[in-house]
Amino acid sequence: MKQILKIADFCGTELRTRKVMENFAQTLNRENEYIFDMQGVEQISRSAADELYNITHTFQVEVIGTQPFVQKMLDAVTLGRFQPRDRHISDTPIIECPTMSSVCNSLMSNAAIV
Repeated sequence: MKQILKIADFCGTELRTRKVMENFAQTLNRENEYIFDMQGVEQISRSAADELYNITHTFQVEVIGTQPFVQKMLDAVTLGRFQPRDRHISDTPIIECPTMSSVCNSLMSNAAIV
């Protein structure tokens, strides 16, 4: 029998960090089957959605009741797992800034250019 867990009750209505989901995962048992009821979860960050993906592929989990925004983020993370990463070569110069003062100077000099 699957155990239904209301994610909003455990993690809140805004899942903002990977750590929230990691902490939640530590309460789960690999021997059990779960239904994650996402009813009430209104926001999820990309990192929290990525960690939720990891959980759903580590444990026996079914996800239900997702709001449209949350579902879009979960879909984006899932799609991203199966597409190769496209890294463009950039001609942007790397600027060495060993101190905070040099960071500020660099930012101020570049701000004048824009």
